[in-house]
Amino acid sequence: MTSQKRYLITTADENTWKFDRPVIFLGEWCRLYNRKHIWGGMDAIVAEPYGLKPSKRDSDYSKALILENKLFPEFIQLLNYHHNTNHSERFWQILIGPWFKVIVRDLFYYVNSLKNCLLSHDISGTTGYDLNKTICISDTKDFIDGFFDDNRNLNLLYTRILNLIENKNFPVDLISSENENTQQKYNLTLKKIENKSFYKNFLKLGFSFYSKISKQFIRKDDAFIINTFLPTEKEAKLELALGQFPQFWKYNWNKHFQFDLIKKNPDNLIRQNLKKKFLDNSCESLENIIRHLLFEYFPVCYLEGFGDLFNKLKKQPWPKFPKFIFTSNNFYLDEVFKLYAALNVESGKKYFVGQHGGNYGTQRHKSPRIEELTVDKFITWGWTNGMSQHTPGFVLKNAGKKKLNFNTSGNLLLIEHGYTKHDATYDKKSDFIEYLDNQKIFVDNLHKNPRKNLLIRLFNINYQNKDWCEENRWHDFDPNIKIDNGIKNINRLISKSRLIVYSYDSTGMLETLSDNIPTIAFWGKEVALLDSAKPYYQMLADVGIIHFSAISAAEKINEIWDNVENWWDQSNLQKARQEFCHRYAKKSQNPVTELKQILLS
Repeated sequence: MTSQKRYLITTADENTWKFDRPVIFLGEWCRLYNRKHIWGGMDAIVAEPYGLKPSKRDSDYSKALILENKLFPEFIQLLNYHHNTNHSERFWQILIGPWFKVIVRDLFYYVNSLKNCLLSHDISGTTGYDLNKTICISDTKDFIDGFFDDNRNLNLLYTRILNLIENKNFPVDLISSENENTQQKYNLTLKKIENKSFYKNFLKLGFSFYSKISKQFIRKDDAFIINTFLPTEKEAKLELALGQFPQFWKYNWNKHFQFDLIKKNPDNLIRQNLKKKFLDNSCESLENIIRHLLFEYFPVCYLEGFGDLFNKLKKQPWPKFPKFIFTSNNFYLDEVFKLYAALNVESGKKYFVGQHGGNYGTQRHKSPRIEELTVDKFITWGWTNGMSQHTPGFVLKNAGKKKLNFNTSGNLLLIEHGYTKHDATYDKKSDFIEYLDNQKIFVDNLHKNPRKNLLIRLFNINYQNKDWCEENRWHDFDPNIKIDNGIKNINRLISKSRLIVYSYDSTGMLETLSDNIPTIAFWGKEVALLDSAKPYYQMLADVGIIHFSAISAAEKINEIWDNVENWWDQSNLQKARQEFCHRYAKKSQNPVTELKQILLS
């Protein structure tokens, strides 16, 4: 433990900071890039990031999984008791599983990061918001879309954890949660910029008119098909092939997919009573703290608003006894759909989910996911991995679409990742800062010509957390660097490029490889591959497509820049690409016929 006492700062909320004494920031993410003129002159250190070493990630992931499997049956038993129901574990996994997995991993990290700091440093005190503040989370989307990226919410959580940690020997100064934050609040943009073009508005009116007519042809036993990731034309052809009138449910989706889905406040008395039944004083402190907090952060729609959620479902014109249910998207955040699927699964209906994007079947800290475990069939993009639910399919997003083109004398397009919500047992924010620094290493090692032709595509600006200041970071690094903020059509950018570079294990990489577009990817320790995936990724590494360092990727680009096409057309490279795509990014010549066979078999 360090000898000098320091005041603990847990978030970027400057209302909770002290400027007249030595401080310790719990994480690098407390020090916002655009506020360095404030924190740069402080007597401050930053606590060591928690859990970043690969071996620690593996160990903590296993521990968190054991906790999930232990706590979930007890948790849902209390829910059945409270609601006077007898729903199965599978029912609750479909409905609350996505929230449960994230909250357990988040709490695992937040508790351990705080404990790790307290063990390593002598703390003089900290400031937290008043614990009397009511925590209100409407639904899973409300929670996933950055609940703990709000500095005040995160500070409340850390204050709550500190209150539960035993043998704490420093004061927590409480301030009113009514105080305005002097620093900009969490400002993740959640709404897409609407296209106001005449064409888009005309299509919207057309689908609205079609929807009114098509509803007249709904049958009680129609298959319910929504957001499959198939192009609209193929989705319509699939429904016709199944002998039913196409409904285009996805175009009515947003009517119930909102933050204010359930307009009720948490009932603290109910939650306290459930928490008392859930606590186990014999268990060790980490588990006990998580038991204390789960019902506090439980979405309202599953507890106080559970009846209202059923009423929302009753208003939907969906088939009452569907032949089967199929989606590639709604299984995660759509509460009305999840309840519909869970109820129909309990009555014996088949439930199918299509692969949503990349990382499925490849990354060990993400496999298997809830949607793989709870379905009758999980339709992959070509792979299987030992689970009976895994059913090989093809890349749904590209089905029947025109092949992407590229320009042999075009740009170098670097496609970056954005910071994604926590959902990890390690310090994901510090990991992301390291990721951003790694991008600069890549660019710094490019020769003059590829660097001159470089265009950096940021994560979609509609979903960026502005606190990361990615454009500012890049322009401070190189004022002349060309930036795309993520709004432009990605396919148009690809068509103007000679080489596409992904600095993470991306869904886009699967798509460009599938379309035979010259592609290079690089990443570091943040990608933990399953043993079954390693040989296939190694094949791409052997031919120079995948790299495990930014410098290696830059050197390869310098080598091939003047004749990318010759490099890409090499027989050994094309063989490796084809084998990889056959497993992880397979294309289909007859997508509707193939998918119909999968769904009906």
